[in-house]
Amino acid sequence: MQDCAPQEQTSPHAARLPGQALGASTSVRKGLAINALTTFWLLLSLVYLAWLIVFWPGVLGEDSAAILMEVDKPELFRSGKSVFWYYFVRGTYGVTHRVELPILILMLLCAFFFARMLAWLWERGCKKTSIFLLLYICMTPHMVYFTGTLYPDAIFAVASTALLFELWLVCTHRRLTRMSFWVLALALPFAIFARANGILFLVPTVLAILFVRGKSRYVLAALIAFWCALSFVGSQFHRSTAQSATHSLVLFETVKLMHPRAMNDFWRQMPGMNDPWVLQAPKLSPRTLEILEGYRPKELYLAYSDPAYWDMLVFHPSGPQLLGLTEEQNRELTREFFRYNLWHNLPDVIGSRVNVLLSAALAQGGFPALNYAPYVLNRIKTKSKLRRFGLVQAENALRDVHKHSYQFRWLLWTPWLGLGLLLLVLWKGVQSKNGPILLVSVFAALQFAAIAAFASAGEYRYLLPFFTLPLALIPMLLATKPAKTS
Repeated sequence: MQDCAPQEQTSPHAARLPGQALGASTSVRKGLAINALTTFWLLLSLVYLAWLIVFWPGVLGEDSAAILMEVDKPELFRSGKSVFWYYFVRGTYGVTHRVELPILILMLLCAFFFARMLAWLWERGCKKTSIFLLLYICMTPHMVYFTGTLYPDAIFAVASTALLFELWLVCTHRRLTRMSFWVLALALPFAIFARANGILFLVPTVLAILFVRGKSRYVLAALIAFWCALSFVGSQFHRSTAQSATHSLVLFETVKLMHPRAMNDFWRQMPGMNDPWVLQAPKLSPRTLEILEGYRPKELYLAYSDPAYWDMLVFHPSGPQLLGLTEEQNRELTREFFRYNLWHNLPDVIGSRVNVLLSAALAQGGFPALNYAPYVLNRIKTKSKLRRFGLVQAENALRDVHKHSYQFRWLLWTPWLGLGLLLLVLWKGVQSKNGPILLVSVFAALQFAAIAAFASAGEYRYLLPFFTLPLALIPMLLATKPAKTS
């Protein structure tokens, strides 16, 4: 951040606005911003689209198949995705039956959101920082890979970063510029409604209304009301079947607690060691075991239990298929979990939470394979053609790049930079009592806490927003940096 052009002020008390250019006129600033924005957008679009052309029609996995099949036959199949995501895929793929269309739109949107934040830094003379973020985040092999998947995770990560960045600018200036309006209009639905946990970002978006003044307040309120109303109307016509975070957490952790304690069995075999002070209490309450073992044999649960994933318990056709439990049984399991099972196994549950979080942060989770698309295309009604352009040599070269990046994913993909910057920005916001910074950093921290507490799978894509978050946090650090005086 030392590469940013210094800003001289005639008085040590002069205020520095984060949107203020460093020694440039308004017209020059606008020209620089537009040129930088266009340049970054074109550059990123070319890189992303080159990947799409090579891996046409995009990277597809089981989640992609689920939403595409739901669009093809909504009366027969439900993907469990959000209503907004369903209507986005329906309005793109459903109209054309071309899988590449929604992926193309998502790539262009990600490129635009990235370009907006990079251009903001570039305009203020932070050229080295811009290039670093461009290469370290926006153009990394796995970021390009994720933008080319028909999953909501990449667009959610980039859009939520753009949303928080724009909210900070708007709240700092207390007005809504034309650029901020369009960024918020495009980012808001993907950041808040594309994934279930995005609803948390609706709170700072609404609170931002209190910061802005004049006409901007009404425009921002109308924009929020428009997308919320549209989401509500959509939910009346198409019900989401997404599982609640609490429900999935209870099922995931309860089944893991069914594993026997080896030490208890060992001590029971020792003469005179049946003392209740030595043996630990049963892990699960009798009612919990009654419900689960009455539904499926215990051996089946243990056979399909994974320390970092709940998917095998609910989706595998030969597994327990826990989604078949009745609503009353689910309510009882939840009640028993918070009444007995959690508190009698708190170290085990905390250890499990840490294990899932680290599996995600170190990118140990599974990812859609680059060659899985044929298995998806064969199950849907599509006009898309696999590898339409036949760029075999380019595909092999990009596969090698992706392979090498994947081998070092525990180092190159991890979100530690974003999480470290988040703690720093949060601390500086508290110290300076900076409302706009606290508005953004507090809710980003709450998002991380919610993922750590409720995630039922160690998926790296759940933490992808914290990999892209430095693009929003670094400008905030620059704004809190003391200005030089002449």
